[in-house]
Amino acid sequence: MLALFPVNAWIVFPLLIISIILASFFNAKKVKLTIIILMTIFIVMELISIYFSGGFIDYQFYVNLNINDIIEGLFIFKLQALLTIVVFFVFVFLLFKLASICQRKLNVMLRLMGLVIAVISLNYAHGPIDKLGEIYQVTQSPKIAFNDALQKFNLSDYPTKDQIQTVAGKNIIVISVESFEQGFFDLEQITPNLNKLRQKYAFYPNMPMSTGSSWTTASMYTYMTGMPFLIGGMNTTPLSDVTQTQLVSLGDVLHKANYQTKYIIGSPTFAGIGHIISMFGIDIICEKNYPGVYPPAPFGLYDKDTFDIARKQVDELSQNDKPFALFISTISTHAPNGFYDERMETVINQHQDNMSFVASSLDYNLSQFIAYLEQKRILDNTVFYIFPDHLMMGSGTQTIANLSKNERRLYLLTNAAAADLPYAVTDNIYQVDMPRIILDGAKVKSNAKFLTDYLEKGLNKKVFIEEHKSDIATINQSAGAE
Repeated sequence: MLALFPVNAWIVFPLLIISIILASFFNAKKVKLTIIILMTIFIVMELISIYFSGGFIDYQFYVNLNINDIIEGLFIFKLQALLTIVVFFVFVFLLFKLASICQRKLNVMLRLMGLVIAVISLNYAHGPIDKLGEIYQVTQSPKIAFNDALQKFNLSDYPTKDQIQTVAGKNIIVISVESFEQGFFDLEQITPNLNKLRQKYAFYPNMPMSTGSSWTTASMYTYMTGMPFLIGGMNTTPLSDVTQTQLVSLGDVLHKANYQTKYIIGSPTFAGIGHIISMFGIDIICEKNYPGVYPPAPFGLYDKDTFDIARKQVDELSQNDKPFALFISTISTHAPNGFYDERMETVINQHQDNMSFVASSLDYNLSQFIAYLEQKRILDNTVFYIFPDHLMMGSGTQTIANLSKNERRLYLLTNAAAADLPYAVTDNIYQVDMPRIILDGAKVKSNAKFLTDYLEKGLNKKVFIEEHKSDIATINQSAGAE
């Protein structure tokens, strides 16, 4: 089991010691067993968090701790779920036995000293106790009047939705590729086509992933609003009871300029992303719009079919006189092994593992879509943006081993003219920068402002977000309306 958790797996040892010592203070077997079970649940949850995100239980883990996400996780991570159950019962059995031995062999003072040392060993910057404090800090952020929240965060001149003025620019295509981080470009046998596109168009390699933007829904929310997905309130499905937000989004700016807006995703129920998209007033296109046309797939569509729908939508949107903005989310490269599409065997050679084949399939399908746009001369008046939603999750797979050979980062690939973009390709860019980049690159003129517009150039925005989680959580919560 620990082989699946190579990063920070040592956390299990002080937690095991704490569990054993705590249980050893009680003679009643039921009380002792209850303590062991509760501590084992926490230990297993820490290991799950480490497996998926490489870190301890944090806000990301907290907001995905709901029935819908748990069921989806069990569907995708079957082997890991089975191993988790086995480890849980093994830990309960061993810890109960060891607690009894500890009670007999060690006096109270020795046990107290061991308990204090174990707890202290967990208390350090970005450690497990620190991360639990982050959850408390975010969830306890108060909901106040939206204008008050803006002023508290020094955003007092933030234009509201009704104040937005916009002049249309070029058409926009945004492609968020599931877990397809920068390391895949280093595997040239998997990404020959995207590496060619990287040479042809602008490529931003310096894009770290930030807190509040490290899973699919959070990433989409961030590039739509410019705010990380940190929401105040004790809710593991934040914004589920909210129908609109007072935050200005890309949807608001584009609608003001009379853009047609659509979002293509396999299934809007995936990670609750459909509800968030609807808050921005963008029409969702999914497998339900094409009943019986495409083969059944995990979460609605294989990437091949997602891009086939994208071609159809581009043709349809191009027939109108209005400009359009098309947003696309892929899914087939989801951790740990991706979703295999046997139809791709006719164009993709076999690879050493399932994920390599799926990644190579995405490389092909995405490049074919861009080639289609080039062939139809759509790109004469259209700007595309390609970036990963987040880093690949999971540990202990060959894919993660390959991706971890170099620093793991996100990236941006775009055909926008360098003169129109607010950053040079050598600059650090962040997920909160994306709405500004998307609008500027497409020459959309607007008085809309996003968080990044208030921050000085060159600032480490990843650190800034870490230091202002509570203020951001208050703004996001205060902006919501039922």
